[in-house]
Amino acid sequence: MADKNFLPIAIDIANQKILIVGGGQSAYSKLKILQRHNAEVEILAIDVCDEIKNSGVKYIEAPYHKNYLKDYLMLYSCSNNEELDRQIEKDCREEKVLVNIHDKPDRCQFVSPAIYRHGKISVAVSSNGENVYESIRIRNLIKDKLQLED
Repeated sequence: MADKNFLPIAIDIANQKILIVGGGQSAYSKLKILQRHNAEVEILAIDVCDEIKNSGVKYIEAPYHKNYLKDYLMLYSCSNNEELDRQIEKDCREEKVLVNIHDKPDRCQFVSPAIYRHGKISVAVSSNGENVYESIRIRNLIKDKLQLED
């Protein structure tokens, strides 16, 4: 993944349309994170888990099609389907929708950092998509340190 060099930025996603393709636990985990930032998240999947169904977000139980991409700022693919992910990546790039393929940073236009938020302060730790668990570990060290000083 030597050609990737992600710029850590903070982006306002409040009231922005974000699509998650996939209806399992990884999609639900991503949904919970995005809901903390007041995004307008929608789920598209053939099968949607009960946690998503009970979350209050709009979900569509249908197969993916490029036509669903209209008006979305970004898309997270949590499909765990290599062929589908390739199609989603291609379609998103053509339609100018930012794309993140779950656990495949080399296929992503953006990656999500490990975030700690306290009031109006956010700390984000990123490893350029190469070591998520190390990012989480360092984020937790920072979180622990900041909590001692509250």
